[in-house]
Amino acid sequence: MAAFDLGCMAEYNADPGHVKGVCGVRFIYVLTTILLLTALLVTLVSAQMTWHLITVWYEGWEQLQELESQGLQIINYQGNILAALSEEEQIWRLRQAGFEVRVLDAAADPDLYYLAYPPQGRDDLFSASPSDLEAVYPYAEGVYIVKARRVAAEALTSHEVQIVKLPRSVSLGRSEPAPARWQNDLAYSPDIRAMVDVVSPTLLIDHVCKLQDDDSQSYCNELGTRHSYATAALDEAARYLHNQYAAMGLNVAYQPFPYAGYVMNNVVAELPGAGPNREHIYILCAHYDSTARDSSSIAPGADDNASGSAAVLEAARILSQFSFDRTIRFVHFAGEEQGMLGSQRYAETAAQRGDLIAGVINLDMIAYERVPPNDHIVEIHAGMNPVSIALADVFVSNIAEYELLLLPEILTSTATSRSDHGSFWNQGYPAILGIEDFGGDFNPYYHSTRDTLTHIQTHMMVEYTKACVATLAELAGDPRSSSVLIYLPVLGVLR
Repeated sequence: MAAFDLGCMAEYNADPGHVKGVCGVRFIYVLTTILLLTALLVTLVSAQMTWHLITVWYEGWEQLQELESQGLQIINYQGNILAALSEEEQIWRLRQAGFEVRVLDAAADPDLYYLAYPPQGRDDLFSASPSDLEAVYPYAEGVYIVKARRVAAEALTSHEVQIVKLPRSVSLGRSEPAPARWQNDLAYSPDIRAMVDVVSPTLLIDHVCKLQDDDSQSYCNELGTRHSYATAALDEAARYLHNQYAAMGLNVAYQPFPYAGYVMNNVVAELPGAGPNREHIYILCAHYDSTARDSSSIAPGADDNASGSAAVLEAARILSQFSFDRTIRFVHFAGEEQGMLGSQRYAETAAQRGDLIAGVINLDMIAYERVPPNDHIVEIHAGMNPVSIALADVFVSNIAEYELLLLPEILTSTATSRSDHGSFWNQGYPAILGIEDFGGDFNPYYHSTRDTLTHIQTHMMVEYTKACVATLAELAGDPRSSSVLIYLPVLGVLR
């Protein structure tokens, strides 16, 4: 650059009027050359960089945050173990710091990894098509990381293995903690009691019927499907959800996304906040697609997950009659059974927009229990994030406050990420999963053609919906309405 400057000075002395043209062009040329060479050097260095897929044992949320702050590219964490992408030098530094590091794949490809959950005691299922899977790595208890192309990974689902596509990285924290405000706001409210009392079993059952049946046949038949690749049937379910929200007067839209040659739609409805905190958002969500391992044409999915979608619709029916300080969104995801596709797209987009999501309640399979014992045990999966745990505490407190017939258990280090709340965890948003007693009272009709209304207990769905209404009304803040809550059985509306 010094020689260039001297040359320009000489040209300036000889012809001052010429310097702007010649020297200006020469400067741009030199600068462009330097930038191109720099970019090429970065590309060459990146090409020579070898990534490793590793697991690291850690202790507690604070240490997990510390590892992220030191630049570790975490792609998943469960209990006290995480999976990450790392370079050799970083692995060395971790081991020097005393961490137990295990290298799973010395030639990592970030686009090929899936979490895989075989049925208990059926690890042999991975050998069903070994030539199609590039590798299978033991991870956490009952969880594997599979390296495979999409088609091979999805083939595992036909053998009862649930898969979750792993992202290139996750974020541990995006929103500011708010547990103090949540705890201070907790109090019995007669207005919320009134909302809870009008949750309608009739309407919940009607939504399940509409979602499980084949509309070309008799009402509430058991021959429908909402499989992600049954595009006409899935679109029909999406239209049903969309029309329900439109009838409530809510802003509602589709969020389309492509996958494997198909176009699927999330359905997103919004009740805008009316106060100074309107930019803060609470989300009640559920996936609406279904699957059945023993049939490609019939997948009624009453418990999994018409029950969750019905609860979201019914909560929206009630809450939409009020104005709240904060915004509430009601979201239904497609593609959950193929690895949380819809929620992954939604959460990533929300993070890119900078949405201030204060908390997410995800409902998945909320309507089954054995009778007897009829014990009403349910699981609230909060994970390790203290804000998610605080959200779970508020949810459970409302169950007690309004004397709902559920016996909740909060799961932290043993929480699963196998549903749509996991997509929000990956973006650093606080989220919880509400589910039946999945670990201790497993639905025997799960992912089968017999997952129908006749095999669920609708009172579970009713109580879960009440808990969601109470929690969202409390957290969204300051409900105001000029209406009197009246349930009209025929119209199914509030006046």
